[in-house]
Amino acid sequence: MIRQVAMLHLREGADGEALEAFEAAMAGAHEALGARRSHLGRHIEGSVGGGDYTWDLLFDEAPEGDAGALVAAAPALAPYFGDGPQGVVAQIDAVRFEPQYGELPEPGIRDFVKRTLFLRVEDGAEAEALARFERELMGMPRYIASIRNWACGRTDPALQATQWTHVWEQEYQSVEGLTVDYMVSPYHWGVVDGWFDMERPQRIVSPLLAHVYCPAASSILGWTEEA
Repeated sequence: MIRQVAMLHLREGADGEALEAFEAAMAGAHEALGARRSHLGRHIEGSVGGGDYTWDLLFDEAPEGDAGALVAAAPALAPYFGDGPQGVVAQIDAVRFEPQYGELPEPGIRDFVKRTLFLRVEDGAEAEALARFERELMGMPRYIASIRNWACGRTDPALQATQWTHVWEQEYQSVEGLTVDYMVSPYHWGVVDGWFDMERPQRIVSPLLAHVYCPAASSILGWTEEA
């Protein structure tokens, strides 16, 4: 299985009926693209660096072409990603990868918030430091109970060219689970933040991040368990 996670940036002025038509078309994106599952979520205020929507897709096998070519070849979707009168999406920032690490303690979660973080580990980071960073990042759910489900992995540039090296995703029952419990956690600030902090010598993560969150009705990280 291959997951594609994309952050969609809207064209300036895209709103109203144009977005309603776009969202309606995207509800059937999995059928148009030959994917197993698809979800489009509008970002909640407070999201940074990732545009306006998170678009999750699950494929049985890697699709041909990159994310842009994929939608361009789908007549039901292409007009919304083009320069024509229906075009609303200005940029697709996508990654692809095989599912790697994660836990799904609450597969039946409903009406929740999904958070996605795209990050890039700097070139030249030592392998030992990278392994420790990944281990400590994935240790967060042990200390932050509001993380109901999570997934973490390295992107695969052979499947989709990208500047990002990692995707870190969580599902929370409420937005406060992220904006309060996660963000003020002592483990977050005392252990993980040093990998991101420009003033800390251990930093290996680029300051350029895409931190976004959106509502969802049922678990997205649970798709791979259903397949």
